[in-house]
Amino acid sequence: MRPGWWWQLSFEVRSNNTAVHPAPVPPPRTRAGRFVAQAPPIVNKFIAVVVLVIVAMRLDIDQGVTVGAVACVALFPVWFPVLRQYWGARLFLLAGVIAIGSGIWLTALSAPTHDTSLGQAFGLIAGLVGLLSGVGFVLWARTVLPDSQIAIWFGAGILLGVSPTSELYAENPWRFGYSVALTILLLGITLQLRRRWLELAVALLLTVVATVTDARSTFAFMLLTVLLVAWQMRPTRPTRGKSALRALLGLGALALIVFNVIQALILDGALGEATQQRTLAQLEETGSLILGGRPELTATIALMQHQPWGFGVGIAPNPEDILAAKTGMASINYDPNNGYVENYMFGGHVELHSIIGDFWAGFGLPGLLLALIILVLIVRSIGVHVAANTASAVLLYLGVKAVWFLFFGPFFSSSVLLVLVLGLLITRRVPTETDAALLRPTLPGATPVRFRQ
Repeated sequence: MRPGWWWQLSFEVRSNNTAVHPAPVPPPRTRAGRFVAQAPPIVNKFIAVVVLVIVAMRLDIDQGVTVGAVACVALFPVWFPVLRQYWGARLFLLAGVIAIGSGIWLTALSAPTHDTSLGQAFGLIAGLVGLLSGVGFVLWARTVLPDSQIAIWFGAGILLGVSPTSELYAENPWRFGYSVALTILLLGITLQLRRRWLELAVALLLTVVATVTDARSTFAFMLLTVLLVAWQMRPTRPTRGKSALRALLGLGALALIVFNVIQALILDGALGEATQQRTLAQLEETGSLILGGRPELTATIALMQHQPWGFGVGIAPNPEDILAAKTGMASINYDPNNGYVENYMFGGHVELHSIIGDFWAGFGLPGLLLALIILVLIVRSIGVHVAANTASAVLLYLGVKAVWFLFFGPFFSSSVLLVLVLGLLITRRVPTETDAALLRPTLPGATPVRFRQ
């Protein structure tokens, strides 16, 4: 084996010259990285489990910094070399670093006309650093733990981090407390057991629970998950062509059908009277269930037209910005003169209740690009897995929920779940036909071959 082999992502060739296997993870150059890389497998598994639970628990230190994020940043030498094994992982990290630089530059650019909060700026940057490092760590964890155990331990961490003292928890403990954690945990267990019928049964049970807990979006996520799991259980011909694009087109059509079916069920009162009345009020006010439930979308579009380059991290909107946003919201007959808009969305900061909107506002066009890269990574992975009939219920649930959050969920509350989604959904690279051809004439032993980039 030639010196310097760790600089390449390689494969081993066995003596029969036919079997191709992933080579060991390239050893890091730092002392901490070498310690973890050379540790016994049980030690690596223990590190992976502990950090996964800590990340999911979201133990705050100060100013948006969490214990889990600190641990993932400290383990940078361990997980960074692994990124080249995964499709788009290094691009994701690079886009995130550029977005942070853009956010700082935009803050300086906006300072003469806007108030600035250094604490909020630091918190948003810390949140993005936590996302980047957390995803990198989960990708490394996939080299020492199966996906099912990653989901199980992460779900357990979210469950341990549930706060029963919040106002939303008191209003609906299942919806705002245990729903996400137990869904990930239970579906992770079914993935570990590798029984499709059990995945389908648990997903169906969780769908039924969503119907009686006033959770419209969760009901939609679970119903779509159930349908996709059932679809993959159908008999298939071995020679049938598998197209990720075809799978995505079918998934889009299915999502549209599910949306219309759920809207009809809600209006008929199938999900309860409270949900029915809230939905009717939103439809009468805006004419659309999506816009009625998420009027922040129109504020985002209006602000993008008002200031296309974004605002910067820690920037508070000025009266002109708020007026532009309210004008956009009023265009759908939504009354923006309320405490939600004044305090939550624009109370000394810009909160647009979507990852895409928050990234654009804080980090500008590079932030918008980062959000689009995340969307592509998630959607591509779902298409690949569904086309190959390998999409588990937990991956489908996480993927559908993450796409929703990109458009309709705030970054702060979505960031922990996004770590798990990207960490599990980013697909591994595979050797190309050229690589395989290069491997055939080799002698018995291990020979490194680089991935085609």
